[in-house]
Parts: sequence; structure tokens; C-alpha cells
Amino acid sequence: MTPPTSLSDLEAFARQQLAAHRYPDDHHPFRVLSCDGCGVVAFELTIEHHTGSAEADFKGVIWGKCTECGSRKRLFSFTGEHRKWLRDEQAVCECGNASFLVAECERIEGDQGLSGFFDEGVVVGQCSRCGRNRAFVYTD
Repeated sequence: MTPPTSLSDLEAFARQQLAAHRYPDDHHPFRVLSCDGCGVVAFELTIEHHTGSAEADFKGVIWGKCTECGSRKRLFSFTGEHRKWLRDEQAVCECGNASFLVAECERIEGDQGLSGFFDEGVVVGQCSRCGRNRAFVYTD
């Protein structure tokens, strides 16, 4: 499924979620997540929360099921072996659709034009039916 709006719209949304305009010296890499076999496609998401997870500081794994070939893969992980599973969440848009084009954006602190270290990030999605953008998790 192809979402009705553009990747540039999703990127702008992700940068807005991180308030990138407030950090002009930092780097904000944006990466669209893709299926190994099908490329950039929509995914059905399972968000697996682990111990220590909070709204502004996700700990866990995001699993994606490709809507084209059905393969399942780990799209994003921010956890450790010492963390334990708490609960799963199925991502669903306000329109009732459960498939999203998925991307991540990070803030890498910059100092006089040099890359620094990871500061925070966000995993976002765009509904494949209505095009609505949504932030799934924030990492800090």
C-alpha cells in the first residue's frame, strides 16, 4: 500500500516531534524503515514494552509485519538483556487502519559542526489509508 502523502511530510513531522528547529547545530538523521524483500512498504506494528519504559523514554522492541509479503522483522530496538517484557501494543490509526509507513529520526548533538552523541529520538508512522502522521515512541 502506498500512503496518500509524501515521505517529506513524514520527515517534517518527525523533526517537529524532536523540535529540531531549536537545535540548529545538531544532526537529525531520518531513516525510513523497510522490508528486506519488498523495500519501503507499510507495516503492521507490534510495540513490545519492556521494564523501565516510559512515555518519553521507550524501552522495548517494535516488530513490523510487512503488508506485502507477510514477513516479520524487528524494526526498532531500544532495550537490554536485563529488561523484561511488560506488554504488547498493536498500533492502530484513528481511522481504524493498522498499517503504517514507518521511520525513525534522531537528534545527534553537534559541537562546532562535529557529530556528538545520541540525545533523543522518535519512531513515527504515516497511516497507509488516511495519511495521518503519528509518533509511536520517543527515546531519550
